[in-house]
Amino acid sequence: MNNKSLCGKSVVVTRASHQSADLIQALTEEGAEVIAAPAIAIVPPLDGGQPLDDALIRLERFSWLAFTSTNSVAALMARGARRGVLKRFSHLKIAAVGPATAAKVASEMGREPDLIPTHYDSASLADAFPRPKPGDRVLVPRASDGLTDLSDRLRARGWHVDCVAAYRTVCPSLSDDLVSQAISAEIVIFASPSAVKGHLEQTDGKSASTVVVIGETTAEECRLSGIEVAAIAEERSVGGLVQAVSSMVDQR
Repeated sequence: MNNKSLCGKSVVVTRASHQSADLIQALTEEGAEVIAAPAIAIVPPLDGGQPLDDALIRLERFSWLAFTSTNSVAALMARGARRGVLKRFSHLKIAAVGPATAAKVASEMGREPDLIPTHYDSASLADAFPRPKPGDRVLVPRASDGLTDLSDRLRARGWHVDCVAAYRTVCPSLSDDLVSQAISAEIVIFASPSAVKGHLEQTDGKSASTVVVIGETTAEECRLSGIEVAAIAEERSVGGLVQAVSSMVDQR
């Protein structure tokens, strides 16, 4: 008897190629037949990164740095290295939206975040911030087409916020064969709203019949696109996604 929870299940992973290895491995270890169909790719912002550069050369203005994704950490650190300002981050307090982003902060910046919310979403991150002191300012690097709910919520609480594009997401092309495999698979996993949009663009609005997502924001994007969500991960992590898929399969 095979005890692997996903034995024989075809699962589409839509994460960017450079971020999908851990999820693919975890699903494969549970017996899944994984179809890697990246729905997004990470590229520099169209503005050339000038607004981010402007923020980096004036880091002394900021008291906090807030990250909502691993991509924002990687993009900021790469830009900071090119501008020679990595040593100037030391005075900043750092907030991370969840454990994966916190781990990226630790690996890229050599320190643990000062703030991680109990629930791993932008609203909870904003609510976890302390009350601002006079002159307090937050730098929020994000995708150029990303949501603004963190910065909007922080401003509503009295913070001064500089929200700058650190990268943008684009939709990579897939072969016809890969698109066909993705559509006919049993399960598809989305780890961001942009992955939902990209996948539907690639497949002309079609998807696997069963959809599992990493969080409520991604679930809402699915609903707006007319897609029913079968399961939402309780934790925004690879383990949380695999557990959500496994639990959903067990219940069917």
